[in-house]
Amino acid sequence: MIYHNYYFIERISSRLAEILVGAQLIECFSQNKDELIIAFELNHGGRFYIQANLEETTNLLYFPKEYARARKNSVNLFADTLGQRVLTIDQIPFDRSFKILFENKSFLLFQLYGRRSNIGLVNLNQSYTSFKSKFNREVNIEALSRNIDLLALTEETISSLEMTFDDDLKAHLDIQYQYTHLAIEEKRILLPDFINTLKTNPITIEDGIYPKISLLHSEGTETTDPLEICNGFYKIFTGDYLFKLKKQSHIRDLIKKRTHAQHYISKSKEKLKSLKDQRSIEEIANIIMANLHLIDPKKDHIELPDLYREGEVITLKLKSNISPQKNAEILYKKSKNQKQELTHIEDNIAAKMVLMEKIDKDILELGQSQSFKEIQNLIKSSPSTTQVTSLPFTTFHENNYTIYVGRNAKSNDLLTFHYGQKEDLWLHARDVAGSHVIIKKQDKKPIPSPVIERAAQLASYFSKRKTDTLCPVIYTERKYVRKPKGSPAGKVAVMKERVILVKPTL
Repeated sequence: MIYHNYYFIERISSRLAEILVGAQLIECFSQNKDELIIAFELNHGGRFYIQANLEETTNLLYFPKEYARARKNSVNLFADTLGQRVLTIDQIPFDRSFKILFENKSFLLFQLYGRRSNIGLVNLNQSYTSFKSKFNREVNIEALSRNIDLLALTEETISSLEMTFDDDLKAHLDIQYQYTHLAIEEKRILLPDFINTLKTNPITIEDGIYPKISLLHSEGTETTDPLEICNGFYKIFTGDYLFKLKKQSHIRDLIKKRTHAQHYISKSKEKLKSLKDQRSIEEIANIIMANLHLIDPKKDHIELPDLYREGEVITLKLKSNISPQKNAEILYKKSKNQKQELTHIEDNIAAKMVLMEKIDKDILELGQSQSFKEIQNLIKSSPSTTQVTSLPFTTFHENNYTIYVGRNAKSNDLLTFHYGQKEDLWLHARDVAGSHVIIKKQDKKPIPSPVIERAAQLASYFSKRKTDTLCPVIYTERKYVRKPKGSPAGKVAVMKERVILVKPTL
């Protein structure tokens, strides 16, 4: 950013010297991370504020006319300097730093080095106290300055001087003077006049995709006051550019989370398919129990008729040191664990799909956001990649449709009013307590009748009518279900309901 151009910083320090020499430092504090406020009492009365934002992506100076200090969460800094008057403000030669020297010979050192920008206090004994603690190191002022005489340039000092040119200045020199191809003698003639223009040219804010400050001739509002430019740039940068930057950054984060969720779903579906393609452990246990009279307990391998595949036989491996019944019992336990694993994977897949729906919604809302406040609210509500790993309700699948069943009153509310979308189908056993059931809608296709019937069976099974021969179940689109104000968890009001009669079945 050209804001961190040495020649612009030199003009800032020169202007500050005109204002602050003789002024008294009265406050130095921080109430926001990486932001330092410095307040001076001027000789003619009134106050002058320096607001230094040293956050890595910002690094701006702002000079507000007033600054209201918070009553709490505010920390005093550099207390030994309070009450001291400013003797001078000195620019470090050809370095992006300057110092405010006080009457007790201590000084505040402003080092405007992009992401490494910092402000520190150097005391009379040369001890250094840093505002940003990670840059708390010894400072050698003499080592910071470059000894360059513009009237007696040498090859070495020209090389050193070129280090102070940013990309824009280098590009301007090449376009105007084919600078890269100039001989040393030609550069020695050109550079002093060029540097002087940088000290006197009007300053312009170029408000493009990436706003910047220019010391070259360009279109825009011009001024020779660097502090005025700092304030104008600060408002543009924080009010427009940072807003876009924040929005784009958060959208990238959400897309990354969505990609992770999609990858998790793909891997889980592969695992689910692999488990379902395997022979059911429960079937193997049933085959053993149906053929106990054919099994020799002393053998560890045996061929038995396959109950589930007519005319086929199946070879089974058994533990020879235990009875066939005990072998079957072990397999039934494993079957239970296998079912739990399948349910767990299905629940996690469903959870990640809900997460992706939430992310898609957030990306859409973020793209339409018009203020920092809207972005902050979305960031607070945005799910993390680990936030949704299992659902607080039970998941079933029918003909590639997902059916959710609430587990309790609180789970019912969460299912209906948080996970359920307005076009999803909502079901509940009629006139009795029971679980809320949601069928997730797919595109604009109507939900098939067998899927609705299956969901109704689940709604009746997870209700007080579980033992009835037949149970009436109401169903409607989720958008016709509302929560009456002040009603207990799980209590809803339903409109435009239809009724289906089913047998309670798990």
